[in-house]
Amino acid sequence: MNIVRTIFFIIYICYANTIIGQTNEENTSFLVIKSIHLIDVSNGKVIKNQDVVIKGQYIHYIGNSFSEASSANIEYIDGNGKYLCPGLWDMHFHLCWDKNNDTLLYNALLNNGITGIRDMGGDLKIMNDFKRLESGPIISIYGAGPMIDGNPPVYRDFSLPVDSSSDIPKLLDSLRINGSDFFKTYSLIEEEQLKEISMYCKKNDYHFAGHLSEYVKPETSISLGQESIEHLNGLFEIWNESKSRFDGLINLMLANQTYVCPTIITYQLKTKLRDTSIVNTAYSKYISAALANEWKITWGKRKERHRRLRDWELLDKTYLSQLKLINRLNKKGVMMLAGSDFAGMPYVYPGISLHQELKLLTKAGLTNYQALKAATLNPAIFMDKEAVYGSVSVGKFADLLILDKKSI
Repeated sequence: MNIVRTIFFIIYICYANTIIGQTNEENTSFLVIKSIHLIDVSNGKVIKNQDVVIKGQYIHYIGNSFSEASSANIEYIDGNGKYLCPGLWDMHFHLCWDKNNDTLLYNALLNNGITGIRDMGGDLKIMNDFKRLESGPIISIYGAGPMIDGNPPVYRDFSLPVDSSSDIPKLLDSLRINGSDFFKTYSLIEEEQLKEISMYCKKNDYHFAGHLSEYVKPETSISLGQESIEHLNGLFEIWNESKSRFDGLINLMLANQTYVCPTIITYQLKTKLRDTSIVNTAYSKYISAALANEWKITWGKRKERHRRLRDWELLDKTYLSQLKLINRLNKKGVMMLAGSDFAGMPYVYPGISLHQELKLLTKAGLTNYQALKAATLNPAIFMDKEAVYGSVSVGKFADLLILDKKSI
């Protein structure tokens, strides 16, 4: 899969210098894409030669017999020989930690067909400000705000440390009131606090997702209702130690409809400590000076820890085993989410890294359609937003990509 090289332009964001997503839904202006092939991610097929009509922010019609009064204002795009795909979601991204990130990062995301992100840890005020943008390129955001971690937390920035003295319901009420879409739990939270979060979510029809904690068995986290597992930490250790226990975990995930967001690109990068090509000069302009410096320091420390040949060989072996782990999850039917972990891992560049993640998912054994679903339909189902996102369908938001050629 190589969507990044085939994107023609993004309908939802820009056409003839107008912001289609901001058009008044009640007006009589239509955008008609003529005779284009639809990529049907729901059924894994291509539907050829369809007319797609956009009115306001939404897909108004799909078929071959659209007609409106001659007085209607209609613009046309010739889709002949091209393909229409739903906008992509990066389901593990850190955007809302700097108030300038919209200006800095949105073009990188949109140029790579990413129209939505799940923000996995940041500042709620910044997130709310980004959501309120009324002009210019828009990215849909589904975000957690600060991470809920043990006390002390792994990271003090954008973390809320909790322990036995914490008033968990009051904390969670505050996050909800201030705009959190879900709660993100982190690596050092303890079982008592995780259970309180689970009880709150069940009582209030809310959701939590995040890392598997070092202090809670994965079986417990899944049973408590953790809706997605981020990265492979916690899973990989069990995969190495006991395949039967791992398969038991899979059965538990299936029973609880638990998703996995592997961010396999972050593990592949760890195998490239000696590879100078990890620095993408074309995308360095999207990296702030502070983040670039942080990457340099973090990478230097990692290289210092892995100086021996056997260290490099172990990293390679680990990564290949992680690909097999993902293959096992997928073959058993565990739902996947595609995420890059931008700003959480050095040299994960915004936009382009999601395409690298999709390619790695296919290397792990997902079909091209399954990988594409991990960035389109699966996110919509996971967020309970399938009515408006995830596929090219009437009534859904017109965050769409026109591709010069089929990407799957």
